Amino acid sequence: MKKIILFILLTIGLAPAYAQTSVGIVGGNNLSFVYPETNWETWNYKVSYRAGWRAGLIADQRLSKNFYLQPQLILNQKGYNYSRVDTSADTHYKYKRHLLYLELQAHLLYKPQIGNGKLLLGAGPYIGRGISGRERIEGYQLDQDGQQYKFVEYNVIKYKKPSPFNPYYSEFDATHMKPYDVGLNLLAGYELKNGLFFNAIYSLGFNNTSYYAIKSYNGYLGITVGYFLKKFS
Repeated sequence: MKKIILFILLTIGLAPAYAQTSVGIVGGNNLSFVYPETNWETWNYKVSYRAGWRAGLIADQRLSKNFYLQPQLILNQKGYNYSRVDTSADTHYKYKRHLLYLELQAHLLYKPQIGNGKLLLGAGPYIGRGISGRERIEGYQLDQDGQQYKFVEYNVIKYKKPSPFNPYYSEFDATHMKPYDVGLNLLAGYELKNGLFFNAIYSLGFNNTSYYAIKSYNGYLGITVGYFLKKFS
């Protein structure tokens, strides 16, 4: 699947240079999550959403009367929160995982004229490469005297395999994840005549980003605002 999507994105990048192309900037907020939750629940973890952001460059290439191709190169912050309670040991852990990807997206859009602007309906693949990340771990556990105390630790996200000599979820002060995230975006929005546009996006990852027993697929709901610096019809 990753090879197919990468081939599609590369083909898009080699689209005819003579076509009129609008260029612009884009940004937005994410409400990110990890799925499927059942995998996490099996290991007694509870997962929840966390906020993130997106920002980057966008192009808009007309293919026919109402169809357009929109490649984007963006920084995309994803992630999720999760927690675990062990009542037998009287311990409680909360995790906040931040993941930053450099992402190439390619959306095929249907843009019919509606009023003074254009309706936006589209979908397309993406491929992202993890470039940085951090995990905050907060918890309560018992000391040698049986007293509960609070601790806070930070792990760096490393986008590579863990050491075969320590193949656990976290290795010292690092959490290991697979480097690539591949998936599909669906979007709907509206574009004004002056080049300003807005859309809502729903994104689902297709590949497991975890090296460990709990399968982890990225996803998010997002709101986008963008502006075409040079606008063609």
